[in-house]
Parts: sequence; C-alpha cells; structure tokens
Amino acid sequence: MPTFDRFVPGDLDALAHLLRQGFGIPRADLLRYRALFGDGVFRVLRHEGRPAGCAAVWDMPQWFGGRPVPSRAVAVVTVETAARGAGLGGALMGAVLREAHTAGCALSVLYGATLPLYARLGYARAGSAVTYGAAPAVLARGPTDGLRRLDPLDADLLAALRQREARTGNGLAERGEAQWTLLLKPGDEQAADVYVADGPDGPEGYVAVRPPAERRLTVVDVCVHGHRAAQRALGFLAGYRAQVDRVTWPGGPEDPLVHLAADTGVAIDGWEEWLARVVDVERALAARGYPAGVEGTLVLDVADPLLPHNHGHFLLKVANGCGQVETLHDEEQADVVLPVAALAPLYTGHLGAAALARMGLLQGSEAGIAMAAKLFAGPRPWLAERF
Repeated sequence: MPTFDRFVPGDLDALAHLLRQGFGIPRADLLRYRALFGDGVFRVLRHEGRPAGCAAVWDMPQWFGGRPVPSRAVAVVTVETAARGAGLGGALMGAVLREAHTAGCALSVLYGATLPLYARLGYARAGSAVTYGAAPAVLARGPTDGLRRLDPLDADLLAALRQREARTGNGLAERGEAQWTLLLKPGDEQAADVYVADGPDGPEGYVAVRPPAERRLTVVDVCVHGHRAAQRALGFLAGYRAQVDRVTWPGGPEDPLVHLAADTGVAIDGWEEWLARVVDVERALAARGYPAGVEGTLVLDVADPLLPHNHGHFLLKVANGCGQVETLHDEEQADVVLPVAALAPLYTGHLGAAALARMGLLQGSEAGIAMAAKLFAGPRPWLAERF
C-alpha cells in the first residue's frame, strides 16, 4: 500500500526526478523553491519503499465576501511516469485533502493540468486567471502624473494595498513572503521594478514591471484603488510606447485598466480556470462573508463520497454579512441538493445557483435556488497568481 508523508532531505534526488519528468522543472529551480518555501511544503507518496509521487502544499487564505477563508494551495502534483494508471495520483491527492482538513483548511485550490483526475476527487472550475494585453497607445492619452519607484522594496505596503482589493472581490489570495519574492524576484528572469501611485491620504496603488524585452512590457502585478490611481497607472504604461509594441498584465473580470483604457484594443492574451474543492463544508460556509443586507436560511444536501464529514445536510443561516452553520442529523427536506464538486463554483461565485441548476449540477425548489443565488451573489472570482 502507498504511504503518504512529508519530504525528508534524502528524497531530494527522487523529487528532482519526479519534477523534471512531470513538468520539466530543472533541479536549480527546485533548489530555489526549496530555499524560498522550505522543506515543509513538499509531500511524498511512497510506493514499494521509494518516492513514486509528490506534491507541494502551502496555506494561502483566499478572500470571499470580504473575509479571509483558510485555503490550501496545491502545486506540482505528479507521479512516476512508469507507474501512471495505477491509482497513485488519486491516492496522493486523497491524502493531500485529508491532511488539509485535519490542518483546519476550508478549501483546496490548484491549477490542474488535466480535469478528469481532479473532478473525480471533488474539484471543479471555480475561478479565472486572465492576462490582458494592449498596444501602449491604447491605454492613455495626454499628460499624466508619474509614479514613484519603490526603493527599497516594501512588501508590507504592497500587501496592504492588495488586501484592500481582496476585501471587495472574491478569490484573491494573501501572499506570504516566499510568494512575494518569487513574483518580484523570480530567479533567472530579471527582477521587477515596483512603482507606487501616491494620493493625499497615502499610497493608492502600484505597478510592478519587468524591464522591456523583445518589444514587450510584462506587468507582473498591478493593484489600483480609484480612478486617479488607475489613470496614473495607465499613463505610466502608455509611456513605454516608444520602447514596446505590447503591454501585458494580470487582472480580473472587472479590471480597471481594461475598463478605463483610452481606446479600444485591449484583448485577452491568456485565460485559465483554477480548480477548487471544499475540504470542510461547515467551516467553509461559516468562514466566508455574505452580501450586506441579505438575510435567509438555506438547507444544503451535499454528497461527498471521499470525505465523510462533508456528506449530509447543512443548515446555513445568514445575517449581517455572516453565516452560522449547523450539521443536521435529522435529514429534513433540503432546499438544494448538490455534489461537493458543484458546491465549489457556487461558493466562490464562479457559477450561480440558477446556472448550476440549468446544467443539472444542482437540484432544488424554485425558492431554494433563488435563496442560494442571493446568499452567494458577488463579484466573479479570480486569482492574480498562477502556481
């Protein structure tokens, strides 16, 4: 039987082999990730006495409804090439999910190289990650105020600005020190320069860019609050028009640089959906925030064959933006019935209750579906990072 445990230094050669074969990750990159995140993020599945699979996990709170929800990110999931098809991937991810629950996480989030494996484990598409692109002349017209370069780098300032944005959206994550370092100082690539937009009451946003290369400017991170900060960021990026033909940046469905651009021509250069899985139904429903002014109760009948504590009836009571949750042992009539995989996009706001019902992924009374739609209404979820 395969066994699941933490990485030990003696696993390094096997881990390097698995990541090289699974993702083409060179040993030098593994050593950098190890130095940044520490050995504690790696998990190993042992089969016949040696590592046959691995994954990296770390806690990464995500904001939903104005509150941080304990979420665990999962990356570089792979098994030995010669052992694929033997069920090791499912065994590895099942162990990852059970460990996440024991650790107090409510959600698990990842980018899947393939959907079927993760769908069988209860994951579903739950949000987007978008890269926008435009010619710099599209972004702004006329003179604009400049931004000041942030030197030395102040990650606390950046994190505070990002958290302000996260409170008003869905899905955005709180980055740890290692994640900020990997984003802004990625190793072989040139480090990003960060520019801050100051306002009368303090910083209002920032733009982090790598030096132009091959007539392209890559914005690795951008966060702006308000019209003034967005216009200054647009003007700053448009100022590269003599050096580059295209500017690309990560953003969400309601991205201010898209909607405040001076001209048409912004396009989606890259789009990907991330997957989420509810690890603890009761904890997840209680942890997130809910729309202001909305009150109501909803009984959810959730089916989860993998994690028994998630299988059953849950009573959600919402008032004053908060939810109280109770596990019902008497199986009364449910307002909505759904598998745990369908709960993920409902929970994040990626798909509404009515859309899930139309797809046959959720059943319920008309009143129950309407109440679910009200309680889980909010901005479309997105992530600024890929992993």
